[in-house]
Amino acid sequence: MSWEGVTVMDQRVRFISEYLNAYFPFIELCKQFEISRKTGYKWINRYEEFGAEGLAEKFRKPHHCPHQTGEEIIQDILRARSRHPTWGPKKLIKIVSARYPVQDLPAISTTAQ
Repeated sequence: MSWEGVTVMDQRVRFISEYLNAYFPFIELCKQFEISRKTGYKWINRYEEFGAEGLAEKFRKPHHCPHQTGEEIIQDILRARSRHPTWGPKKLIKIVSARYPVQDLPAISTTAQ
């Protein structure tokens, strides 16, 4: 006999199936699946809006980062580093800051990477 794992998606589909069949009260159904009522309602709303695809895990990565260092500044730091490979991040930032006096430059720890 083989052991088969149950995926999160399988659990969500089973939860929706049992919810639609209305065998148990909603609170009891959430207790059986060991989820909060808030999570149960979230899954139901996603299912009603998007169907079974709505139950899939959503990506949590932000679409953009508002404080990300500009590409031009990154390229200048990399050029300075290739010209002076023995210089540390403090000196590289100092050199690049002369060209960008107004803009926010990356932290020394970021430049060291």
